[in-house]
This record gives sequence, C-alpha cells and structure tokens, in this order.
Amino acid sequence: MCGLTPGDIDPATGRKVRLHVGHIKDKSLGGLDELSNLRALCSTCNQGAKNITSEKPTWIWLLAQIRRAGQDDQRAAFDWLRKKFGAEDKDG
Repeated sequence: MCGLTPGDIDPATGRKVRLHVGHIKDKSLGGLDELSNLRALCSTCNQGAKNITSEKPTWIWLLAQIRRAGQDDQRAAFDWLRKKFGAEDKDG
C-alpha cells in the first residue's frame, strides 16, 4: 500500500521493512484464505489496514495521480521507478 519493499527503512518506525501476508477482504467480513484475496503488506500498513478493504488501483488512476502531483513529486516517483526497475536514464 505504501510502496516500501523489504529492506527499505520504514519512516514510521525507523526499522527495515518486513512484509506480512494480509487479506484484501478481511476474514471477519467474509474474506477467504485464497491467493486472490491475499497481498503483501509492510508491518505499518498491515496494522493500519485492519478491516479495511482496498482495491488495487488501476494503472491509469496511478498515472493520473502522478500527473496531478507537483514536479518534485513527479521526479521522485520517476527516480523511484527507475531505481526499482533498474532502467538507465538515457536522457541524462
């Protein structure tokens, strides 16, 4: 939910991120222990997501959010994606 990956430093705790398996639709609300209802969450998101159903956003929604962001935030998103996927910056 937050975009942190294992080994990143969680700004909320100052510790390395550890992932947990969480339910998309909580079991108390009828969610099942099926792969389609499970997701990986960091400790902070997993604790804060109790009984909250959050659908995975579409790629077009994500692009719209980045487009609406300020230039510094857009650059930060670009740099993060480049680092995550190992792409070289060919434009300098």
